[in-house]
Order: sequence, then C-alpha cells, then structure tokens
Amino acid sequence: DVTPQEVFARGAVVKITSGSSVDSLVEDSAFNKFRCRWEPFYRGSIAAELGKTYTLSVSFEGQTYTASTTINQKPAVIDSIKYSAEFFDVYGGHDGVIITITDNPGTQDFYRFQMTRMIDTSVHHAHVLDGFINTCTARGEVFPVKDIGRIVFNDENADGKKITMSIEVTYEYQEDDSGWISIQSLDKNSAEFYKDLDDQLQAIQNPFVEPVFINTKIEGAIGVFGSAVLSDSVLFVYPQDHP
Repeated sequence: DVTPQEVFARGAVVKITSGSSVDSLVEDSAFNKFRCRWEPFYRGSIAAELGKTYTLSVSFEGQTYTASTTINQKPAVIDSIKYSAEFFDVYGGHDGVIITITDNPGTQDFYRFQMTRMIDTSVHHAHVLDGFINTCTARGEVFPVKDIGRIVFNDENADGKKITMSIEVTYEYQEDDSGWISIQSLDKNSAEFYKDLDDQLQAIQNPFVEPVFINTKIEGAIGVFGSAVLSDSVLFVYPQDHP
C-alpha cells in the first residue's frame, strides 16, 4: 500500500567513507519490471573491498545518522543443493531447495540465501503477489529477479561443521526453470537486524509467539548499515513444476 517513492528521503546528504576515500552518493532509481514501478535509492561510485571498514553518514532534516561496517566475512562454500517437494517450519509446509554448506571454523558466521533468476510475466510471487497483474512488460519478455532468503542461519553449536538450510523460494517455477544460487555471509549487525524482522513476522502471523521488538543498528533511526560477502554461485535447475 506504500510505494518506495512515498518513503524515500529526498534531498539527504549521504556519504560512505573508508580511510581517506569519500563516496558521495547521489539519488537514482531503477525500474522494477516485476512490480511495474520505479524504486529510488542512493547510488555510490566506489566499489566496496574485502578487508576494509566503511562508515555511513546520512544528514537529513537537520539530523545526522552514522554507522560502520567492516567487510571481513569469509565466503561460504556450497556443498550441495537439492529440491524438496515439502518441508515444514513455523509457517507450515513448503516446497523449495535444501542447501548444505561447510561452516568456516573459528569464527561466528551468519548466512542467508540468494537466488537470481530470469522470469516473465507468467511467473507469480509465491505469497503476497498472487493477484498482481503485470501491465508494463511485453508478453514473453524476460527480466531478472533476485530472491533473498527470509531466514538468517548461524553456526551456533556447528562451528566448522555441515550446515543444512531449508529454503522456501519466493517466485513460482516450472520444470527445467533455472537460477543461480549463492549464499551471503552477513556481518553480525545485519544478521541480528534481519533476524529481528523475521521473528516479528512470525509474531504477527502466530498468536502463540511472543511479541518481538526490532532493535535498530543505527542510533536515532531504524535500520542497519552492514555488509555481505557472496559465495560462488551454483546453477540450479528445477526438476518439477511448482506443486
């Protein structure tokens, strides 16, 4: 019910610094061909580098908000991916993919699923956009979508061991559809923030779950400034149609 344009903070001064390097971000937008709408954001020009620390500064309406992140996560290695016609979690039964990785030993690690696919207008969102009608894309035209996992996994009690992730995918599919799967290795702040979001969603949908507060990672604002390191991507081909 709320568009990205309505919540976008126009006219903010946004900078990301690392050492003596200063990246002044500018207002930009990208057209989402699945949702048929422009989505604004602040775009930088300097690529992030592994091993460096970055500080975000946002000045808006007389207030300045800051946060920092260090990109020092080790990339995950995907051991296997297989299709599952049905698995269960707190939301009920789902179909999806089951991914196994070997955890990096000796560090606290947090992981999240990512898949990029090419789809057309015949493909629906698996949940909330079932009734959405695409009016901006020609019939048969394909365009990219990025599927980001809802759940954050960690290596608690599994340091250096195999970790199995059961993932419900976002977009519907047919037999022989394909996508490139990666695993994000998140920094701690990002992992904790996105876990709060998922826990709150569970609390909203399940009356037997305790209420959850979202803990911000940016003082004076609600949100997080963090980083993720991607694993190598693995091609996955669906063996059957969406049930």
